[in-house]
Amino acid sequence: MGRKKRNKSNKKELLEQKKIRFQIYESVATIVATIVTIVLAIVTAVLNWIGN
Repeated sequence: MGRKKRNKSNKKELLEQKKIRFQIYESVATIVATIVTIVLAIVTAVLNWIGN
């Protein structure tokens, strides 16, 4: 009986670790997307400034 509880807690811990990893990946992806957007905005602004 104690073994089943341990298995459940191990599975729960593994799921929590996977969830944390997914959240980290999601945060990194959001940061990268934001940086790309900022760089594109700067490039667009510079090109428009040079064009005028």
